[in-house]
This record gives sequence, structure tokens and C-alpha cells, in this order.
Amino acid sequence: MIAPMKKVSIVCMKEDREKVLSALQHSALMMITASENGIHGSDKESSEKQRRLEQLLRELSKYEKKKGMFAQPTTVSEDDFDNVSEDTVKLCEEIEKLVEKRDSVTAEIVSLNSTIELMSEWKDLKTDLSNLAPTESTLTSVGKLPIARFDEFKSRIADVDADFEKVSESEKTVQILLVYFKEAASQIRTLLTECEFEEVKFPFERGNVSDITKDLKVKLDSVTKEKEILLEKLKEVTDTSKEDVETLFEQYRASADRTEVRLEETLETVFIEGWVRADSLDKLNSTVKKATKIFDIESRDPKDGEDVPTSLTNNKTVAQFEGITEMFNPPKYGDYDPNAVMAPWYWIIFGMMMGDAGYGLMMAVMILAGKKLLRPQGGMAKLMNVILYSSITTIIFGILFGSYFGEELLPAVLPFTAMGDPIKMLLLTIIVGVLHIFTGMITKMVLDIKSGHPWDAIFDQLSWMMIIAGVGMIFINPLQKIGIIIALAGALIILLTAGRHKKGVIGKLVGGLGGLYNITSYFSDILSYSRILALSLATGVVGMVMNLLAGMVQGSVIGFILSLVIYIVGHIFNLVLGLLSAYVHACRLQYIEFYGKFYEGGGTIFKPFGIKTNYINIKKD
Repeated sequence: MIAPMKKVSIVCMKEDREKVLSALQHSALMMITASENGIHGSDKESSEKQRRLEQLLRELSKYEKKKGMFAQPTTVSEDDFDNVSEDTVKLCEEIEKLVEKRDSVTAEIVSLNSTIELMSEWKDLKTDLSNLAPTESTLTSVGKLPIARFDEFKSRIADVDADFEKVSESEKTVQILLVYFKEAASQIRTLLTECEFEEVKFPFERGNVSDITKDLKVKLDSVTKEKEILLEKLKEVTDTSKEDVETLFEQYRASADRTEVRLEETLETVFIEGWVRADSLDKLNSTVKKATKIFDIESRDPKDGEDVPTSLTNNKTVAQFEGITEMFNPPKYGDYDPNAVMAPWYWIIFGMMMGDAGYGLMMAVMILAGKKLLRPQGGMAKLMNVILYSSITTIIFGILFGSYFGEELLPAVLPFTAMGDPIKMLLLTIIVGVLHIFTGMITKMVLDIKSGHPWDAIFDQLSWMMIIAGVGMIFINPLQKIGIIIALAGALIILLTAGRHKKGVIGKLVGGLGGLYNITSYFSDILSYSRILALSLATGVVGMVMNLLAGMVQGSVIGFILSLVIYIVGHIFNLVLGLLSAYVHACRLQYIEFYGKFYEGGGTIFKPFGIKTNYINIKKD
């Protein structure tokens, strides 16, 4: 059901803004309505620190050891979360310095490697680099040109007052040292350009290339060792302190969230407005009272036309299925919560689609183990509970159909099985579909009667139920005549009333005929439930195939071991595939065939202002 909501207004002193918002954030009781003309706080420092810590966590994740599959996030108490540790702040500053130093050393290593590579091309250059400096009358150029242009270069340089030395040669280029008079500089530059000469600028002004290279390699070794030490420090600090950094990040994030709330302000006061569940008003009052002594709280019922958020309150079992409705469309405030009538049907249809006692037992064991090891929360916990509950119906229908991992290990309770007699199984799924659709139509009838429209319930719902039930009875010999009468009576009601809102006799008649045409839609909806048969058969057939494959390789010790692998991998694969299919198609039957009969949705989910965390869990004190 949908919980009653109250519009709440809180007035407090401006200096208490942070304390009150922090209390509201920790309590997660109030969905604050941000004011368009409101003012948000100015805590650029927290936002900047949050950004820096987020970047720092990305860096530390590079050195984090692989977490186990069932690793749990850090749990922090509310008191500890409220107190920012100065030691952690200093630690983060030290880690930032380590990262900056690592980046600086990495850049230096890249530069050294690049320089060593350059010098290695000129290892045969014996002259001191200081000799390459210009003199009063000469210039020196060192560089390389394509080997295909070398002969042209030699022939043309002979006509110029210059001298060159071939230093070395590779597959594609020739390295040369060229000395020429300054007067010939212009002519030499033209020649070099035309011969595709690429001049090299050494990063050193003096020294032998060979000696410089040795010194560079010694420095590279030293810098590489320094980087290794830095990386070890980063790995060590990641192992010992990453959780502290994560907590600090969440603290700054919570602080930034508080400052971003836009609130109306006067010179001395702050006005906070939002929605609270009616049953949480007393708790809200005590929460604010703990934060400040000077405040005022007023509450009122929602007004017509207000966009009131929806908060659902169902028993523990039904509450697990709420996420299925929320994925489709949450109910509007004041409308009908469909989860109580949807949950049993989803539970039944999911079990029919899986329909295997062996897989049901596997589902139960795997989900219970997963809940114990993963300790899921929120939507994931609800999803796992839905599958856990559905494992019960999967086992039940598996026993009814006599299916155990795709084999009939025990006789079926029902007089037929899905694979042995698919026609009878199809009839069963159609009966289930009719009952499912009737549940939706009966729900709509109840809603119509409660809203003061009892005739709509008869004309628009009961009439179609009569037609569908009557057509079904036609196929049962003793009930054939009664079925025809009931179906015709339902059709007559629709013919006479479907066009009741139209003007004129012709308009009403056309509307009635158009209403009868909807029979194709209803029977299409009913046939949609044949997917239950299809998925049940698919699960059983794939399981049987895995058993056949495993049986074919048995006959030796190695074959027996291989068959175990096929059994385990094959049945796990079939289970996962069946779960995915059953989840999706069971949802589809609720969304289209069931909700289409009575449910509109279009609500806004109640999301109270609270602490959002990615890395840690906060334990309530």
C-alpha cells in the first residue's frame, strides 16, 4: 500500500543550516524540495577536495590487490563518519606527493630513454660535441638523410666549399657530419632541403657521445630504481590506507551534497521544505531538535495538483517484489499499489517457467550462499530475495511436472509432464493466463466500485470475463450450452454499452461494434501465456541434453571426470539462462497482460535526502 505523506516546512537559524541538514541527511526521513529561487551553500573547498580524492582513488586502484569475489565494503559508524580525521587528510596529501613524484620520475624515464635512443644512432660520432659549435668562419650541421638521396648529396656537395663525414649508415638513412663556410650557408641550406636532410640537435653541448650515453644509462638505472621504490610505497599505502581515503572521500561527498541543496533564506533564517511520511513526523521532529534548539516545524496534507512522491509500505514478503513495479512505472500518490496482487502471480509464473525441482534447489542454495557472503543491500537484496522465494515455486512445479535436472527421476504428481504432453501443458498455461488476467480485471472492478463507478465495472470488466469464461466453457461438453449463453450475454452487454459515451444512436452502435473487436486483443493476451510452456520446455530439454552429453563420455575414469565437468558447467549454464529468461518474461506478463487491465502508474518514487556512498557502508548507531 501507499504510505500517507505530509508536506513539511522547517525554519531554523542560518548558522544552524549545516547542523540541521546534516541531521536530515543522516536520518534519511525527508525528501527536500529544492527552491528555484533558493540559495545553495558555498563549499568549493569540499567539492575540490572531493574531486582530488576521486582522482587519488583512481590512482590507488591501480595498485590494489585483487579483491575476493565476496569482499565486503568497509563499515563505518555514524559517529566516525561525522568526524574527519586530520591524520587521513595529511596522509592523502602525502599520497598526492608520491603520485606527483611518480609522474615526474616517469616523465624523466621517458625523456632519458628518448635521449639514449637518439645518442645510440650517433655512437660512431667520435668528436666532442663542443666541436660542433660555430666558429668565426664555419658552421657545422649534424643530421641524416634518406639513403636514396645520398649519391645526389655527394655529387652536389662536391661543387660547394664544404666538407662532410659519413658517420654511420642504417637501412634507410645515412648519418653525416657537415662543415661549411658561413658564406655558403644559404646555398648549403637549399641543398640540404632538397636532399631531405633532417638536422639533429643534441641536448648536450660538450662530451663524447659514447661517454654521454654511459652516463645517461647510469642515471636511467638510478631513476628506474627510484620509481620502483615509489611504486612499492604506493602499493603499501594502498593496502593499509585505501579504506581511509574512501571514507574521507565519502565524507567530503556528503558535505558537498549538503551545500548543493538550494534553500530559501532571509537575513537570519533558513527555510527547508519537503515531503515526509506521515508516520515519520515525530521522528523528524526529534531529529531536528537534536540538531538545534531554535526551530519551527509545520506539516500539512498534500493539496490537489501537487506532485507528491510515493512511498510504499508492504509486508516483508511483498516488499521484495516492489522493484519489479518500480522498473515498469511506480504508482501515483493516492492511487492503487498493485504489488500485493502482483507478487503472488509473479512468484507462481516464475516457478512455472523454471519448473524443475533440481534447479529450484540450486537456486535456493546459491542465493542463500550469496546472501551470506555478499550481504547485499537495497535493490540487489530485493532481487536476490525474489529469486529465493521463486526457488520454492520452482521446486513445487518441478515436483508436479516430475522434472529433476531435466530428468524424470520421480513420477510426476500431475497426470502429464511438459515434455511428455505439451498440449495439456499448453492448456494449463492458458488457464493460468486466464486466471491472471481475471485477477487484473477483478482488481479494476474493485477500483471502479470504490471510485463510485459500479456500472463501469459491469460494462467494461465483467462483460469481458463472461465472454472469456463462456468461450472456455464451450470446449467442455457438459457446459457447452451454458458457455454459449454466458458468452453471448457478455457480448450483448458490450454491444449495448461500449459506445455509451458517444453521441447518437449510430455512434453508440459503432462504439459497441468497436468494443467487440477488442476480443482479438484479449485472446492475443491469453495466448501470450504460452511462453510459460516454451520456457519450461527449454529448461527441461537443455537439462536433458546436458545429461545425454555427460552420459556419452562416461565409460572410463577420465570420461567420468569429464562427465562431471559437463554436468556442473552445463546445468549451471542452463540455470543462469533459465533464470534470465524467466525473470524477463515473468516481468513482461505482469507489465503488459496484467497491469494493462487496471494499472496506470506515473508516480514519483520517494527519495529522502540521505548519505549516498559508493565505497563504504554506514552503520546506524
